[in-house]
Amino acid sequence: MDIRTQAALLAGIVMLALAGAALLRDNRPRVFTLFALFTANLGLYSLADFLMRWSGSSAPLALWDRIAVATAALLPATGLAFFLEFLGVARRPARRARNAMLGGSLSGLAVALSPLVHSRIAQVAVTVYVVAGLAASLSVLWRKLLAAPTRVERARLQYLFVGALVALSFSTLDVLPRFGIPYPLDGLGAMALTFFMFFLSQTLQRHRLLDLHEFLGKVVVAIAVGLVFVAVYGGLVSWVGNRPELFFFNTLVASFVILSLFEPMRDKVEEWVVVTLFRERYELVRQLETLRDRIATVIDPLRLGSVLLDGLVETRRVTHASLWLVADDRPGYRLLDARGPPPSPFLEPATARAVLGAAGTAQKAILLENIDRRMAELRALLPPEAGGRAGPAALAEELKRLGDARAAMASMKAGICMPLTAGDRVIGFLACWDERVPEAFASNEIAALLEVAERAALVFENSKLYQQMKERDRLAALGEMAAGLAHEIRNPLAAIQGAIQLLVPAEGKGPRPAEADAEQQREFLGIIADEVRRLNGVVSQFLDYSRPAKTLLVPGDVNEILERTLKLLGAEVPPSVELQVELQRPLPRVSCDAEQLRQVFLNLALNAVQAMPRGGRLEVATRLARDELAVWREAPRRSDTVEVIFRDTGPGVPEEAREHIFVPFYTTKEKGTGLGLAICQRIVRAHGGSILVRSAPDEGAEFVISLPALWEEKPEPRAEERAGARTPVPAERGRHRRRRRKRRPDRAV
Repeated sequence: MDIRTQAALLAGIVMLALAGAALLRDNRPRVFTLFALFTANLGLYSLADFLMRWSGSSAPLALWDRIAVATAALLPATGLAFFLEFLGVARRPARRARNAMLGGSLSGLAVALSPLVHSRIAQVAVTVYVVAGLAASLSVLWRKLLAAPTRVERARLQYLFVGALVALSFSTLDVLPRFGIPYPLDGLGAMALTFFMFFLSQTLQRHRLLDLHEFLGKVVVAIAVGLVFVAVYGGLVSWVGNRPELFFFNTLVASFVILSLFEPMRDKVEEWVVVTLFRERYELVRQLETLRDRIATVIDPLRLGSVLLDGLVETRRVTHASLWLVADDRPGYRLLDARGPPPSPFLEPATARAVLGAAGTAQKAILLENIDRRMAELRALLPPEAGGRAGPAALAEELKRLGDARAAMASMKAGICMPLTAGDRVIGFLACWDERVPEAFASNEIAALLEVAERAALVFENSKLYQQMKERDRLAALGEMAAGLAHEIRNPLAAIQGAIQLLVPAEGKGPRPAEADAEQQREFLGIIADEVRRLNGVVSQFLDYSRPAKTLLVPGDVNEILERTLKLLGAEVPPSVELQVELQRPLPRVSCDAEQLRQVFLNLALNAVQAMPRGGRLEVATRLARDELAVWREAPRRSDTVEVIFRDTGPGVPEEAREHIFVPFYTTKEKGTGLGLAICQRIVRAHGGSILVRSAPDEGAEFVISLPALWEEKPEPRAEERAGARTPVPAERGRHRRRRRKRRPDRAV
């Protein structure tokens, strides 16, 4: 059996299989029926050609010859009927062409049933008619190609026209040996026709041109993998010759080699084909996979929306991108962020239902092109007298639903809309669009977009749970702060109430002596004044902690700020406390707010002094903590820190209190508010630094403040230059500092 006979058998089997698949479709349109008729005609012709070649000079040759001529004569009629329906050509203008094809087919059938079937002239005439009739069908395709309204439709028809022209040309050349004309590539036409008809069946099922691109890529992958395995198999088996033992052994070895190489070889070949032939698609999928992994690390919804939309726009395949999340104040979805022309700021529930209603049962993405295509199909099914506006109730209802969905997609500026689902709830929508092309994304690109949308929905849901946990913790902290504030205010109020009761004589008792009464009044009024000042201090610290920190960071010298603070502290340090200052020079400057750092230093120093009522030693020092690994990382010393240390010789911080000293309203003192160290920690964190405590029993406490260092190219100015360039302090600011000096912050522990 030669290659031409095998190719005819392959073509016949594949054609009949395609015809059966088209006939088995549910709710089969007319175009599928005509495709099945045309494909079955080609299949029967190929099988008759195979049987005629396979039978050789046997008796049934005349039967197969007649069947081959009859089926060939019917090809122009069935082919033209299919292409007219497939291309949407009106039936009335094409009536003359159909009648001509039908007449030619009847003449061919007459030849097949008469003795003329053995005449060389009749066979040539039938062959010329078949080729001319199929060429006429191609001319209809060519005219439709020239009149295509869009670039996408033109490209789709161009694929079909080139494929049909190649298949017809090679199939015509396959007939030459039957008339005594030698042709070295005999059998190539049957293979080309088989591939074209399979591609045509995929065109009927895949409406999107990009899906046809993907199909062609898979065909190229299959051919490349097949050639590689043929080379492996042929190389291991072909050299054994007529030795059966080596043939079976090498066949077994080749089978194991192919099974071992199949998966990795297929992946490598597929990657190579995609990178080589579909570079833009490969880059988009890779960028979407990177974006999917990047959004998984974001927890803030606004930040997540910005990262997500910016990532889509950076692919250069999206001109519009929008993100909606479910609204908290009313039913519907509110626009979180968008790129490109602004879409609708709010999606009403009816709009969301219209978009979701356009999705099929197995669809997770809604495409505008699918809605338009379905609406065109439904309008084509309506009777001509309906004018595209009325018809059967089911069609009219579906048309209205699709129209509402299209209007919703237009308001969203969306070419593809992906619902963000969490469980059985839709928590939002992600929409994008490339208005430059009608079909912007292929199937694998849509799958990558859906993975991004699924990851975004998961992150949004986790973000909502995180925000709920933060709100719960905030309310819990607020409750603790309110309880602590009420406790701190309640004690002074009790003292004030007791003093007032002692000032006002009880009923039934006479007046007290004037001298004793005046002395007691002064004492009680002093108590009231002290407790009122204490109340004012508690409320002031609470307000300082509760209001947002407004920090204006500029480069500053920690040593200079600390020296000014110690000057203010001089009057507050009793003679029993020895003050030791050790400042390292030079130090890099830090980005800071000098007033806020001075408040931190003063608070820590006063806490240390108050912790040593019987005297002791307070050590204040600065130093540069270098990052020894910066040299090996070949990076500048930006991670070096300036440390400020306050070390006292008091009783230290108890171990059970060490974890809570920075918690608001936690205190171990009788008259402490527990807000001093909490305020200090917040100020230091606002400067990008940290504060920690080290303490050992009966060895005092050590507080260490670490601030990021600023390394500059120019040297630090000398003290004289700093003194000359110092800006005078306004009078009002000076009075404010004096008032701050009179107020002694309470120690937190």
